[in-house]
Amino acid sequence: MKILNLKFKNINSLAGENEIDFTDPVFADDGLFAITGKTGAGKSSILDAISLALYGKTPRVDVTGGENAVLTRGEKDCYAEITFEVSGKVWKSTWMQSLTRTGNLNPVQRKIADANDKIIADKVRDCDREIVNILGLSFEQFTKVIMLAQGSFTAFLQADKNQKGELLEQITGTEIYGEISKKVFMRNKEESEKMAKIVTELGAIKILSDEEIQAINEEISTLDMERQTTNKAFTKKDEAKKWLTEISTLTQQINNAKQILPELQANLSSVTKSLEEADTQLKNRKSELQKQEPVFKATRELDIKISETQKQLQPILTAISTHETNKATLQKQLEEKQKELENVTKTLEEKQNWASENKKLENLVTEFSAIESESSALAQSLNEINTQISDIEKLKKELISLQNSYTNSEKTFAEKSKNLTEKEQELKTKQKEISKVLGGKKLSDLQLEKEKITEFGVQISELVKIEKALLSSQNEIKTLEEKEKELSVSIEKVSKKVEVEVKNKATLEEKIAILDENIKLSRTIQSLEEHRQHLKDGEACPLCGALEHPFAQGNVPQIGEKEKELAAAKDKLKKLSDSIGTNQKEQTRLETELKNAQTNKAEKEKTKQENSEKLSNILDEIRQINPDFIVPTDKNKIEVLSEILIQKRKEFNAINEIIGQAGEIENQIENLRDKEIPTLRKEKEEAESAKNKAESQQQLADQNLKIKEKSTLELQERYTTNNNTFLEKLKKYDVESIEILKKCLENWQENSKQITELTTQVTKFSNEIDRTKQDLEYETKSFKEQSETKERTDSEINKLTESRKAIFEDKSVDEEESKLKKLVEDAETAKITAETTKNKAFTDLESNNSVIKSKETELLQVKEKNLTEKPIEKIEESLNELKAKSDELSQKIGANRERLKNDEINRKDSGNKLKEKEKQQAICSKWGALNQLIGSADGKSYRNFAQALTFEHLVHLANKQLRKMSDRYILIRTGDSSNPFELYVIDKYQNSEQRTAQNLSGGEKFIVSLSLALGLANMASKNMRIDTMFIDEGFGTLDADYLDLALNALSNLQSEGKIIGVISHLTELKERIATHVEVVPAGNGHSKIQITN
Repeated sequence: MKILNLKFKNINSLAGENEIDFTDPVFADDGLFAITGKTGAGKSSILDAISLALYGKTPRVDVTGGENAVLTRGEKDCYAEITFEVSGKVWKSTWMQSLTRTGNLNPVQRKIADANDKIIADKVRDCDREIVNILGLSFEQFTKVIMLAQGSFTAFLQADKNQKGELLEQITGTEIYGEISKKVFMRNKEESEKMAKIVTELGAIKILSDEEIQAINEEISTLDMERQTTNKAFTKKDEAKKWLTEISTLTQQINNAKQILPELQANLSSVTKSLEEADTQLKNRKSELQKQEPVFKATRELDIKISETQKQLQPILTAISTHETNKATLQKQLEEKQKELENVTKTLEEKQNWASENKKLENLVTEFSAIESESSALAQSLNEINTQISDIEKLKKELISLQNSYTNSEKTFAEKSKNLTEKEQELKTKQKEISKVLGGKKLSDLQLEKEKITEFGVQISELVKIEKALLSSQNEIKTLEEKEKELSVSIEKVSKKVEVEVKNKATLEEKIAILDENIKLSRTIQSLEEHRQHLKDGEACPLCGALEHPFAQGNVPQIGEKEKELAAAKDKLKKLSDSIGTNQKEQTRLETELKNAQTNKAEKEKTKQENSEKLSNILDEIRQINPDFIVPTDKNKIEVLSEILIQKRKEFNAINEIIGQAGEIENQIENLRDKEIPTLRKEKEEAESAKNKAESQQQLADQNLKIKEKSTLELQERYTTNNNTFLEKLKKYDVESIEILKKCLENWQENSKQITELTTQVTKFSNEIDRTKQDLEYETKSFKEQSETKERTDSEINKLTESRKAIFEDKSVDEEESKLKKLVEDAETAKITAETTKNKAFTDLESNNSVIKSKETELLQVKEKNLTEKPIEKIEESLNELKAKSDELSQKIGANRERLKNDEINRKDSGNKLKEKEKQQAICSKWGALNQLIGSADGKSYRNFAQALTFEHLVHLANKQLRKMSDRYILIRTGDSSNPFELYVIDKYQNSEQRTAQNLSGGEKFIVSLSLALGLANMASKNMRIDTMFIDEGFGTLDADYLDLALNALSNLQSEGKIIGVISHLTELKERIATHVEVVPAGNGHSKIQITN
C-alpha cells in the first residue's frame, strides 16, 4: 500500500484546505522527508487525516456519535481524502462531516471509489468492510504499520523482566491469547455447570396421563362453543353502541358549527371596514411624503455648506486656543520668576548681615577640634565614675543576697539529713514485709512457675479443642461410610434393573421387527391372490420355483391378530423405554450423590489427619513443659482434660495473687532503694556543698566592695580639676556646653555656603526674566491676528444657519424623511394584513356553512339504520358483561391448551434429555482437555506461550531489517524460560561479543528499536506491502554518527520503494533531510502546511 495523495480541510489546528502530493519527485527521489513544526502546531494531525480518510476514526481523538473533536474550532465543515495504490490498483477513500445551521452535527459521509471514480461503497458500514478487504488490515493493524512503534520498543528494551510481557502485549496486540485462555477456562466451567443442570432437569419433567389429556380436550371444546355464542352477542351490541356514538358526534358537530356562525359573520363585516380605513391612510401618507421631498433637498444643501465652513473654523480655533494657553503660561512664569528674584535678593541681604554680626565665630573653624577632644575625655571620665558607683550598689545587694543564701542553705541541710534517716528506716521495714509474703521463695521462681502454668493451660485448652474436632470427624466419616454403602447398594439395584430392562428391550425390539416382517409378508401374500389361482401342484411357481403351493388351496394367513400383537409389543416397548429412562436418571442422581459423599469423606479424613498431626505436636509441647503428663485414654478424656484445665486455672490465680502482693511491695522497695534514698543522699550532699559555697562567696563580695569604693573616690577628684579648665574655654564664645558651641560653628559654615548659592541664583533669575518677556510679546501678537480671522468665519456660519432654520428649523432631514417613509411602509403592511384577514374571514364563513349542510345530511342517513332503541348506558353495561365473560372463557381455554402444550414439550424433553446428557458429556470431555492444556482464570499460561512465539518471529523479522541498516549487529533471544523476552545483541565488530540490550548506548538502542518497529510493521501487515510509513521523534538521544546511520538506514528503504516521514522538531534532523512538510502558525491558534526542498 502506497499513499499517492492526501487532501484535507479543517482537521484540528490545520485550518482551511491542505494537500500533500506524495508522487511529487521531492518525496520519491530521497525516500525520506521531515514533518516539522512547533509542539502543538498540528504535525500529528496529518496522520489523523490519513486515518479519517481510510477508517473514519483516529487513534487520538473521538469522531463518533454526536461528537467531532477533529473539526477546527469556529469552522462549519471538514473532510479528508486519500488516494492510494494497492497491488497496482489505485483507490480513493473520502470522509467528510459538516454542521447544521443550528450547530448540530450532520451524519458522517464516506465513500470509496476506484481509479475511474466509480463508487465502490458510499455507506459507513460498507466502507468499513470494503477498506479492510482492499488493504487486508484492520484499523488497529494499520496504525501499527503506518506509525512505526520505535518509541514503544525503546521503553521495552529498558523495562525489567516483569514489565516486558505487558509492554510486548501492548505493542504487538497479542492480548487475544490471554483472552482465549480465560475464555477456555470459563467455557469449561460453563459446560460443567450445564451438565449438572441437565442431570437436575431430568428428574423435574412431569407428563400427563391419557385420561387427563382427554378430559382437558373435552373441556376446551365445551368452553370454545360457549365463547363463540358470547362473541356473537358482543359483536351485535358493539355495532349498536357505535351507531349511537356516531349520532351523538354528528349532532354535536352541527351544534358547534351553528354556534360560531354569528361570530364569523360579524368578523367578516369588521375586517372589511378595517381594509377601507387602511387604504385611506396609505394614500394620505404617500401624499405627505411627496410634499416634503423639495424641502428635504434644500435643507441638505445648506447642511453641506455649514459643515464645510465649520471645518475651516476648526484650525483657527485650535491656533487661538494654543496662543491663549501659551500667553497665560508665559505671563504666569514671568510673575513667578520676578517674585523668586525678589525673595532670593532679600535672603542674600539677611545672610550677609548675620555674618557681620557674628564675626568672632570665624576663628572657631580652626579651634573647635581641640575643644571637642577635651569634652569627649571629660564625658568618658564621668561615665567611668557612674559605672563604678553602679558596681558598688550591685556589690552591696549581692552581699545581702549571699548572707540570706547562707542562712537558707544551713536550714535545708538540716531538713535533708532528717528525711534521709526516715527513708532508710522505711526500707528495712518493707524488706521484712516481702520476706513474710513470699514465704521464703524468690519472686522470680514464682513468676517462672506462673508462666509454666499459663503455657500448660493454653496447650490443654488446644488439646480439648482438637479432641472435640477429631471426635466430630470420626462421627461424620462413619455417617458418610454408611451413606456410601446405602448408595452403592441402591446403585447396584438400579443398575441391575436397567441391565435387565435393556436386555428385555432388545428382545422386544427383535420380536417387533419379526412381527413387522411377518405382517408385511402376509400383506404380500394377500396381494398375490390372483396369481395363486393359476398355480397347480407339481408345476413350478414362476416367482419362486416351488412345486408345492400351500396357499393356493386357501389357508391364507390373517393379518389382524398379528397387528394386535405388534401394537401390544410396541406399547410394552414404550413403557419399558420410559422405565429405562427413569431408572437411568435415578442411577445418575445416585452416582452424583455417591461421588459427593466420597468427596466429603475424603475431606473429612484429610481434616482428621491434620488434627491428628496437630494433636501429636501439642502433646510433644506439653511433655516439654510437664514430662510427667499422661494423656487420658478413657472415653471421658475430654471431661478429664477439662478438669485438669480448671485445676490449673485455680493454681494460676493463687500464684498470681501472691505475685501481685509481692510485686507491689517489691516496687515500693525498689522505689526507696533506687530512687528516694539515693535522691535524698544527693540532695543532702548538695545542700552541704551549697552552704559552704555561700559562706565563701559572702567573704569575697565584702573584699570587692571595699576596693571598688576607694577607686571611685580617686576618679571623682581628677574629673573636677579637668572640668574647670574646659568651662573657661567655653566662656570665650559665650556658651555653656560643647553642643551649643558645635551648633554655632555649623551655623557659620551653613550661612557662608548659602551666601555663595544665593549670589548665583540672582544672576540666573535675571536672565530668565528677560527671555520670558520676549516670548510673551510674540504670543500676544499671534493671538490677536487669529481672533480677527475667527470673527469673520463665525459671521458666515451664522448667516447659513439662519437660512437653514427658516426652511426646516433644527430638525434632522434623514430622521424626518425616515419617519415619513416608515409611516408609508406601515400603512402598506396594514392594508395587506387587512386584505389577508378579510379573505380568511370569508373562507371561514363559507367553510362553516358547508360543514353544517354536510353533517345534517349525514345525520339523516345514519338515523335511518335504527339499530336499537336502548340508551347507550345500557348497551355499554351489556358489552362489559359479555367482554368479561368472553375473557374468562378465553383464559380457561388458554390455560388448558397451555397444559397440553407443556405436556408435549415435557414428552419431547423426556426423550431428548438423555441424548442431551450424552452429547454434553462429550462436550465436557473436549473442553476439560482443552482447559488442561491452555486454560487459566487469569489467562497467563497461554498468553506467555503465544507471546514467546510472537517474539521469536518478531526478532527474526527485525534481524532482516537490521542487516539492511548495518552488518555489525545481530539480535538473539536468551532462551531462558524464566525471562523469555530478554534480548542480547551480538556485536560482530567486537569479536562477536554478546551484550544485553539494556547495556546498549543511546544510538544503538535507537537502531535496535527501529529494526524491531520495522519487523512489527511487516508482521502486522501480513501479506500487504506497506510503502508509506511515519516515525515520531526518538532522534534526540543520537550523536552525529548514529544520526547519520539512522537516516541512511531509513533512506535505504527507498530501494524497496518505501517513503518514510519523520515527525521531529530537532534542528540537526531538519538540516540533514532535504524535503520538509512544515506546519507553520497562521494566527488565531491555526496552522498551515508548507512543502519545501
